Amino acid sequence: MTILRPGRRRFLKSVAATGAAAWLQTSLSPAVWAQVPAQGDVGGLRSKIDHIVVIFQENRSFDHYFGAYRPPAGGTVEGLLDRDGKIDARFDGLQKSAAGSAYKFLPVPYQIPGFAGARLENRPFHLSSYVPPDDNVPWDPLHHFFRMFAQIDHGKMDYFVALAATGKHIFFDKPHDLSPAQMMFAESSPSGAVLGYYTRDDVPDYYHLADEYVLFDHFFQAMSGGSTGNALYLVAARSAMSAKVPPSKVGSLTPPVFDRPYDKNGILINDMPPINGPTETFMGPIDLSPPPDEQTYPTIGDRLEAASLSWAWYNEGWNTVKPWALKTAFGPGDGSVVVDTPEGYLPHHNPFQYLPTWPRNVQAGRMRDSTDFFEDVKNGRLPSLSFLKGTGSSDEHPANSAPRWGEQWVMGFLRALGESPLWEKTAVVITYDEGGGFWDHVAPPRPDAYGCGTRVPALLISPWTRRGYVDHRIADTTSILALIEARFGLAPLHARDAGAYNLLDGFDFSQKPRAPAFG
Repeated sequence: MTILRPGRRRFLKSVAATGAAAWLQTSLSPAVWAQVPAQGDVGGLRSKIDHIVVIFQENRSFDHYFGAYRPPAGGTVEGLLDRDGKIDARFDGLQKSAAGSAYKFLPVPYQIPGFAGARLENRPFHLSSYVPPDDNVPWDPLHHFFRMFAQIDHGKMDYFVALAATGKHIFFDKPHDLSPAQMMFAESSPSGAVLGYYTRDDVPDYYHLADEYVLFDHFFQAMSGGSTGNALYLVAARSAMSAKVPPSKVGSLTPPVFDRPYDKNGILINDMPPINGPTETFMGPIDLSPPPDEQTYPTIGDRLEAASLSWAWYNEGWNTVKPWALKTAFGPGDGSVVVDTPEGYLPHHNPFQYLPTWPRNVQAGRMRDSTDFFEDVKNGRLPSLSFLKGTGSSDEHPANSAPRWGEQWVMGFLRALGESPLWEKTAVVITYDEGGGFWDHVAPPRPDAYGCGTRVPALLISPWTRRGYVDHRIADTTSILALIEARFGLAPLHARDAGAYNLLDGFDFSQKPRAPAFG
């Protein structure tokens, strides 16, 4: 256990004196979603595309994967490199300690063996020498709701290192004597590993896809924080809620609680396991999970069903846990609490499990195993909308999966599509639920009090896209909903997707459909 010594205590008190509590407060003030969505060639989209596939990976920021990307044919990318292809000097000394002063050298994570003896200057660095892209390490940066807003720090993006990991301290003063900012820093440990980035040699298939198709360099996670909320934004443009949340489970800027599951409005702001089965045993108590019957808002699945259109959520590991899919956590016998490791299946990554329509969707066969996707493509049965979700070693989540493992998993689905007659009628979006605590240098937009969070990688793959196009328009997870709604003529689900860019700029439906550009 780390002891908060008098020197560090004075350190933290100085944070409040310099207005750290103020930046926490004002960073939560909502701003206007100030852009007019592009319409694009909706007619071409409707005539050429019959299938939309969404591959939703885990916990990587844009700079972490694509900060070093340079388009082979020229053009600009909002990344880390200057005109000479070197790390831009404007990032030198950017990351600050709890006291607000710049680190000279980055604190390195003791739990990652590759960093033993490393001495890194305070600037982005190539990560593969310390964590190879085909190696998984037991390390997962923090990325909770309030914490992520604090890391972003009014768009300065300068507290990612200071707030990267958990730190447990003994306080000489009583906890309630500390300001919100002091508590935040006192409960954190710094880690410079979040500034690491990969290159073309590390994730070559993803870089090749960017060369051949569309890369979005201003695509943000919809909601600050972690997986569950952003998964719900992917299908409903909002998070779940609960009408009866005890004060001990409400996160706030008032000590001693910060990143608890809900906010003062009963909105789920951090991960909790679903009540519908199958659910987890390692996610904490389940009795305060959002009640399914309170989630009365529509989803994109509801919209498609009302229009007599098909959809499916293809999840790795689904066949293993399917026998528990119609049980609940509070049912008789063994209930639904069966998942005890992220290697099998991760219920809190499946947004449909939080909804009252879950049993109906299971019985209708809309929940499928990822292996079923290959059969459905081969037999020409692909739904109008498909979600693909990896788990364990396939989803790229740090401490579960290495980047290369997930990259290979994703490419398998693309190759299956490329070999199928469905290729010419399909558009694929590849993106990530959230940045996972990895640093990114671009300040997110603020459409409302819940988002956006960190910028994340996003690619659009189709025979109808422009080759090597970098789309600079501001987008977020709800832009995927806007694309789906544009294609199938569906009404928006919420103000967020109604105001989101629909990702159409990268299409060119006047060209001949291109053959797959991957082997």
